[in-house]
Amino acid sequence: MRRKEKEIKNKNMIEAILQEADHCIVALSSNNNPYIVPMNFGYKNQTLYLHSSNEGKKIEILKVNNRVSFGVEIDIELVKDQNPCKWGMKYKSVVGCGYAYFIEDSKKKKEALDIIMAKYSKNANFEYSETTLNNLTLIRVEVKELTGKISGYGSNVANKE
Repeated sequence: MRRKEKEIKNKNMIEAILQEADHCIVALSSNNNPYIVPMNFGYKNQTLYLHSSNEGKKIEILKVNNRVSFGVEIDIELVKDQNPCKWGMKYKSVVGCGYAYFIEDSKKKKEALDIIMAKYSKNANFEYSETTLNNLTLIRVEVKELTGKISGYGSNVANKE
């Protein structure tokens, strides 16, 4: 990262941003053509969990190229100034990359859905029918790299414990 003072090195803060973010943008590539898609997600133990229908452009891309990047951001605020060159944004963000794999096993699909649902609901006790599980594609992304960045929140905020 070019601006080292903005890098978040505190793993707990990176995890907190991932937990607070309400969606992520997933970046894929097919034949050197980029493709991005916003998705709901869950994150646990260096793994990003995504769900999708069983068909569509992202599924077709992932069948050919399972390399993905993703990004999340929270606490976004426009910063205005009398000088237009000093306008900017306050934010906390995390970007990462890894390899995506389709989850085939029903038990593991349920576990992945539970991780996603726990992010969005206080109810941790969900039932999923076999039909529902069969009609969903669950994807796990083994995260290989995570980087956090913070801007506009003062110095030393990024790495407080």
